[in-house]
This record gives sequence, C-alpha cells and structure tokens, in this order.
Amino acid sequence: MEENKIAGIYIRVSTEDQAREGFSLKEQEERLREFCKFKRYNVYKVYEDAGISAKNDKRPAYQKMMKDVKEGHINVIVAFKLDRLTRSVYDIEKLMKTVNDYECDIDCMADESNTTTSNGRMVMRIMTSVSQNEIEKCSERTKLGMAGAIKEGHIPTRTPLGYMRKDKKLVPDPLTKDIAIRIFDLYLEGKSHQKISNIYNKENVLSKTWTDKMIRRVLSNEIYKGDFVSGKTKKKQIYYEDVVEPLVSKEKWEDCQQQKTRNARHYERTSVYLYTNKLKCSKCGKFLGGKASIKRKYGKKYYYYKCHHCKTNYTENDVQDKLLTTLYDIYINNELINNYYTPFIKYKLNNKEINYEKEIKELDKQIDRIKQVYIKGILKIEDFEKEIKQIELNKETLIKNQNEQSKYESLEFNADDLLIIKDYQEINLYKNPLSFIEKINYIKNISREEKQRLFASYIDYIEISKRGKKINIENVNFRKAFISDLITYDKEYNIPLNLPLFKDDYGLNINMSIKPITTKKAKLYFKKLQNILGSNYKLNFYTSSFNNQTEDFTFKIDNDIEKVVRAFILKDKYKENEFKVGIITIDLSDIKDKNGNQFYKDFFTKLQIIINTNELSYS
Repeated sequence: MEENKIAGIYIRVSTEDQAREGFSLKEQEERLREFCKFKRYNVYKVYEDAGISAKNDKRPAYQKMMKDVKEGHINVIVAFKLDRLTRSVYDIEKLMKTVNDYECDIDCMADESNTTTSNGRMVMRIMTSVSQNEIEKCSERTKLGMAGAIKEGHIPTRTPLGYMRKDKKLVPDPLTKDIAIRIFDLYLEGKSHQKISNIYNKENVLSKTWTDKMIRRVLSNEIYKGDFVSGKTKKKQIYYEDVVEPLVSKEKWEDCQQQKTRNARHYERTSVYLYTNKLKCSKCGKFLGGKASIKRKYGKKYYYYKCHHCKTNYTENDVQDKLLTTLYDIYINNELINNYYTPFIKYKLNNKEINYEKEIKELDKQIDRIKQVYIKGILKIEDFEKEIKQIELNKETLIKNQNEQSKYESLEFNADDLLIIKDYQEINLYKNPLSFIEKINYIKNISREEKQRLFASYIDYIEISKRGKKINIENVNFRKAFISDLITYDKEYNIPLNLPLFKDDYGLNINMSIKPITTKKAKLYFKKLQNILGSNYKLNFYTSSFNNQTEDFTFKIDNDIEKVVRAFILKDKYKENEFKVGIITIDLSDIKDKNGNQFYKDFFTKLQIIINTNELSYS
C-alpha cells in the first residue's frame, strides 16, 4: 500500500514559531523528504505557508493542497507535527472529514498523529484541543497586555490627523490639531462632508487632496473625544474611554453624530435653508422638510417648511420673525466668543506650554539637513521639493501660532473684565435706542449663509407649533456642546455667557451665570461696572428669589423703566429648592426723544411689534 502513496508535504512556520524554536521551512522540508523516503511515499508537491498562523484554514498553500486532495493528485498529507496543519478543533474535524471522504490519509512525523488507525485519530483530536487551548491562552494574554497599553495611551492604530507620537503615546500635535478641530466646527455649522473637503482643497490645507471620505473618517473617529474602539471590523468590539487627550468635547462629538442621522434629504442642496434639520413639530416630534419656490414676476425665492405627518406649513419669513431675538442673542454671543473668550481661554490653556521659538529653529535645522542630503545627490529633486514644501508649511503654521501667542500675552484683562465688556456693550445699546435698532436691523439683514451658520453652530433643534395662522416657538434647544462649553468656561474661568435660563418682560434673554457666587462678590462686580460706566449711567442692584420648579423671578424696581443687565445666582439659600438672585439693572427712565417725551416708556413694547416688519425704525 505504502508504495502507492502519493504525498503532499505541508510545511508552515509563523514568526513566533521560528523565534521560539528556530524551526525553519527549509529544515522542515529536508526532514519530511527523508521521512517520505523512509515510508516510500512519492512526493507530488511541497506546500509552503510562511509567516502564517494556524488559527484557521484560510492559508493559500493549505487551500491549494486541499484542492489537490479533492482532485486525487495526492492521497497522503505529510506534516512535521499536527499543529503545522491546524490548531483549531473545528478545522481538524473538517480536515478529517475531507480526507475520509476522498480516501486520503494524514501522517505527522514528530507526534505520530495519523488517520490510519482509530487510536491515531483520537490522538489527533486530543492534540488539536491542546493546541487550540494554547492559542486561546496566548490570545487572552495578548488582549490583556494590549488593554493595559491602550489605557496608558499606546493606541495600536495609524496616527490620526491632529495627533503625533511622543514616547510611543498618542498626543495632540500642535501643528495639525486645529485642522481636525475645524472639521467638527464646520460640520456643526451645516457644511457637508463634500463642502468641507472643498474648503480644505481650496485652501490647500497640508498640501494634499481632501475627499469627503477623509472628512467622514475624522468625524466618526472616537479618538477625537479621547476614546478608542478596538475590533471595529470584528463582531466583538472593545470600547476604551478617556485613553488619550481629546481634541473636542464628548458633547461636540455626539452632536456631530446626531447631525449625521438628521442629514436626510429633506432639503434641496442648491438652496441655503436657515433651519436645515432644525425645526421640529411639537405635536408629532418629526423634523420639518423644506422646499423653495421662485415667483417669476418678482424673481424672488421663497422658502417653506412642512410637517409631512401633521400637514402643517410654515413660511420661513414668519419663523424668522419669531426667532429674531434668539438670533440677536446668538450673534452677540458669537462675537464675544470669537473676539474675547476664545483668545482668552486659548491663551490660558495652550500657548504657554509651547516654545515656538525652539520649534521654528528645529525646522530650520531640518531644512539645512535636507539641503545637504540633496547636494550630495542622495535625494531626488521632486522629493527634495516635497520635503522643503512641507517643512515650510509647518514653519508658517508655527509662526502664525507664535504671533497669536504674542497677542494673547498682551491681554491684561481677567475673567471679570470679560463680563464687563459684554455688559458695557449691551448697556450702551440700551442707552442709545437708535443704535439698538441699528444693531437688530444689521443682524436681521446679514447674509442667509451667515444666519444658517449661526443657527447650525448653536441650535440643536427648535420645537414649533401652529394654531390657525399663529406660529409659536415652544422651545429652543441649544447644542449640548455649546451648553457644555458654557458650563466649562463658567466653572473654570467664571466667564458665563448669555445662558437662555430667563427672559425679561420684553422677551429678551437675561445675561446670567449658573455658577453661584457670594452676595459680596456680586456687589463688588456691580460697583466695578458702575465705576467704569461713570456717573451718566444709573445702575441698581436688587435681590430676588426663584424656585427651581418655576421659570421666572420677580422684583420691585425703583424707577419707571429699568432693563436687566445681568443676574447672578447667589450662594445664599432661603430654603429647600429656593435660590437667591442678584440683579443689576440700568435706569432708562431719563432718556427722552426729540420731543422731550420719555423715550423708553413703550420702546420695548413697540420693538416687539416692529421686529416683525422688514425694516426696523423708531420715531
């Protein structure tokens, strides 16, 4: 029988095997040929899998060998040990069934595993179970070690945009982190993946071609909120939280994921909708779809929104009028964030940590080294130009950041001064009603693109309803990331923005901090603001209280007309669930119109009426 055996020699080695046993493919082949000679097997072919694990049978040479078994080219498989063929109990049963069906044997030289006897088959199953157990134990040790490394910041993935490796750990890259952060900001402004890539291509960011796929990859990567997911392409995923320094808050990252789910094709992409995926029917909870039409007679485009479930229609102009005071608050906050808060906080957080002068000198040294390599003829001209261009780009970014740092270091104001800037600007608007009107007029007439960007950046969604022809704004929900940032600024720097907690009697939001302060500190702020404004401004300080189950607080004023400038939640607590509030107001009762009449007697009342006209005015 043995003289008629046609053998297929199977040899395999993984990197780990060779390192552990010094057991090369050549040695296996030589010894197995001698074994076949002793057994009087005719060798048909040698099947070789190099550097491949035996945890499954998805190996090129192994599959070719099994094909030859089925086609009758070989009738005995020869291997050095059974674990060369497989270490899987499932695969050994599959292998034994195949060789049995096609009248083929297995003969292993070193461990006497074979299929010629029932004892041999039993030994094969036992030895395979031992091998599989070893694989599983090794896998568990590997996973445990990897988990520990990941938790320490050693992330087993390609270095993503905005990060760099420092001591093998993933840390923010000062040269590219702002590029990654900007992608999230642009997406929350309402820009699509394609539009963001177009912007980056136009600006030649990092001198490479950007695609919507690259933008999508950044937005969906948990690493930017400080987390990491291993095994994304497998059934079993492992989530690691807070393993690297985040570039965006978890709230901002989640806002972007929600935005993706809402980006249904409700809106024609050729038009700029102010409320893209923002208007939500308060009755059924579904988002409104939009459409646009052009009246040929006037050549003007009109925008409409519709709840397809409730069959309710809204014109964009009507909705816009209802949201003008909200837009006013957003616009003012946006100016303060960009002009004052962001530079202040950025300086506090980042800039003192980086020695830009040292970084720039290091890039100059890199340029000199590359020039020397090019002169010696080691580097090609195209590679030389590419390297120099990238270094110059990095240097340009560092110089820009260095200039920003110098500007931030010149800031001499503290957190209280930032509050005073906001209050001072607002008080001057109230003291000069015509300026106030001009400001609202200006905001009402900014471009559709800018309005859409502002709403997209700060608003999550707006609950809206309609009874007859009357439109009601039931609720304005700000983005979690925006609220989270406000709370962070408030807690760390005492920089509260215009949180929409309360409105005054005129429908305007009250500037209010959610971080409690002492009555003494609130009064010190009041005196500081009064001193800066001077004697021409009459400020008053009141206290009141509100219950956290209610939506308003009341107090009695000393003059005919006063406008709330700022409110503080005070640390003094009256009783269960009741809080004390400090209120700063500006006395407007002495302001007269050109006829000598009290100007503000009905100003805000009229303002609510004239807001709904195309052009604001006050006579």
